[in-house]
Amino acid sequence: MSDTKQLRTKSGNAKWRLGALLPLGAALSGMALAAPPAEQAADPDQEVVLDDVKVKANRDKPVNRFKADTSTTGSKTEMAIRDIPQSISVVKEELIESQNAFNLRDALRNVSGLTIAAGEGGRTGDSITLRGFSANSDQYLDGVKDNGQYARDTFFIERAEVLKGASSILFGRGATGGVINQVFKKPTGKTGITGNFTYGLYDFKRTTIDAETKYQDFGARLNVLYQDADSFRDYNYTNRWGIAPSFKWDITADTDLTLNLLHQQEDGVFDYGVPMYNGRPADVPINTFYGYYDNRMMDTDVNVATVALTHRFNQDFSVKNTVRYGDYERKYLTHLYSGAAALSGVNAGTINRSQALRLNTQENVYNQTDFVYKKPLFGHVNTLMFGSEFGWEEYDFKSKNSTGLSRVSVFDPRITASTSGLAYDFSGVLATNRLTRAQTYAGYLMDQFEITPEWKILGGTRYDVFEAQQIDRISTGNFDSSVSQWSPRGGIIWQPSKEQSYYFSYGKSFNPSAESLSLSANNANLPPEQNHNYEIGAKWDLFDGKLSATAAIFRLEKTNARTTSPLDPNLQILAGEQRTDGFELGLAGEIMPNWDASITYAHLDAEITKSTSTATGSVSGAVKSFLGMTPVNVPEDSGVAWTTYHLTDHWEIGGGVFYASHRYADNVNEAVLPGYARLDAVVAYHQKHYDVQLNVFNLTDTVYYESGQQNSALPGSPVSGQLTVSFKY
Repeated sequence: MSDTKQLRTKSGNAKWRLGALLPLGAALSGMALAAPPAEQAADPDQEVVLDDVKVKANRDKPVNRFKADTSTTGSKTEMAIRDIPQSISVVKEELIESQNAFNLRDALRNVSGLTIAAGEGGRTGDSITLRGFSANSDQYLDGVKDNGQYARDTFFIERAEVLKGASSILFGRGATGGVINQVFKKPTGKTGITGNFTYGLYDFKRTTIDAETKYQDFGARLNVLYQDADSFRDYNYTNRWGIAPSFKWDITADTDLTLNLLHQQEDGVFDYGVPMYNGRPADVPINTFYGYYDNRMMDTDVNVATVALTHRFNQDFSVKNTVRYGDYERKYLTHLYSGAAALSGVNAGTINRSQALRLNTQENVYNQTDFVYKKPLFGHVNTLMFGSEFGWEEYDFKSKNSTGLSRVSVFDPRITASTSGLAYDFSGVLATNRLTRAQTYAGYLMDQFEITPEWKILGGTRYDVFEAQQIDRISTGNFDSSVSQWSPRGGIIWQPSKEQSYYFSYGKSFNPSAESLSLSANNANLPPEQNHNYEIGAKWDLFDGKLSATAAIFRLEKTNARTTSPLDPNLQILAGEQRTDGFELGLAGEIMPNWDASITYAHLDAEITKSTSTATGSVSGAVKSFLGMTPVNVPEDSGVAWTTYHLTDHWEIGGGVFYASHRYADNVNEAVLPGYARLDAVVAYHQKHYDVQLNVFNLTDTVYYESGQQNSALPGSPVSGQLTVSFKY
């Protein structure tokens, strides 16, 4: 990898990134005093002699390291997970720390039914499939939309929450398979500092600091990150830095103001991996690179500011107003494979390449107002939630194609320097140059009513007006779209005891054509797609609440999917259907004293049940219908089992398995990514003021592929390791 290191280009600015360390608790055990007998203490002339006082310092082990009891994503207020009639997964910071999951996509591997389509070098941000449906636009930060295209880091979050199933009542457009919500690290009222340094194979270097203080009614917290890393992939690297300050002002006993800021900057390589050959990843070393060694740009700059004002009128009535501004910029040179690899003929064993210079900038402004009113109704416990959301988004996209790219050998690529036809700037003829603006106006009403202590019902609806305008700066193809939509949700919960909770729920969501801020002539005038989620589930608290178990059976269906018109192949109609039937299992918490675990599993039977769209198979060369096919990037079976055990107060060992069955990388199911099982391990030594942790990834050096497209596959990391030294005061 020395050549890679020499060829790497770094920005002149120092690359810092804020990282979040998981504070590990340490406390002193109580002191036991031996009291004299009662009759002696009663005599004032009797000399009282106390036994020797023994003070013993122990490192208290964290409680419920992997188990969460509440969530802020399942409703508009923090609520017990057992009271949410929907499947929800919470990845806590303790689990993130245990696995060294520095990227959000790595943390989300612990979520059942969720598949990541990103890897070394990344793609256009985090690409996610949830319950068989794309969730690329369903990213949130503290409940407010954060749909910019970037690779999210975990240094500034305390946990990631994933609500599954159609949920437009809470989040508006999209939210088909569910949503991903990151929870920002905020001041807790404590004073202290934690930090760590990680060094790993492939010259991986990462430093994070988490400092916090409080003065009177004002609290502040600062997270900082710096990361500089090469890769097992040739000519790849990732430099990333970030800073995420957070402030809280307790204006009065009933009013507080918080301000959260995030700046994350990154430069690296756009890399789609190795070519597909005859419908499978080519049998080549996984480090093989097929681009140009001096033309590998991918720069990202993200700035997000959030202000939230909360006021409690009384113990029953409160309001929260949140304002979010987001600015996202991504400039990169794509490296793609144009068409399938040639299996025969004069070009046998080669594949064509394409490249483009792209720039997308996005600005978001959102305002959310949420009221929560807790007041008995007809003598029964009742919680009423209502509010509004207003949002403005502006997305500017430019693309310029390179010319004169040559074919490259699949099995023996000769990497060369750039040719004169490669795009370096946006002068001259552009392939794409468009501006899209979108506006959201919405209001919602939800109510949770306790019929009896054992029975609860939840119901409500949201009304959205979503408008979009697209201006094409190259042609006259300007488009407008306006959608009005009701999104109901209902559920019933039965809790025969405090340890058991059973539910049935129904939810609806919608996907307008401009959901991802893009319109075209064949879809601009279409009504939105409609999605329905039916779910039956159970949640149990075991061992006095130390361990939770969950199970859910569901059907998620899109009833009017976009598909090609049989009368005009240039138009789309709403005549398709897609369905996912499945079940999920989960276990999180303390199995026995000193033994923690997080286990998830999902079985997804996903199918396109109605379609008039077709595509040419990359292997057969035949035109095939989408009908009956499995959607892209949906494994039938997947799961994660992660466990740790404290051998002593200081020593901890653990590990886990990440598993996924085969997935299809194209719509006609001829391009296949093989299934895999990856084994990781961790050993940690804990002290009051420092920790040392060794993580080993892919212990068996399994060759596997994290994601792919019809003509490409992204390999996962081979066996590697990272050593982390942490301090805390």
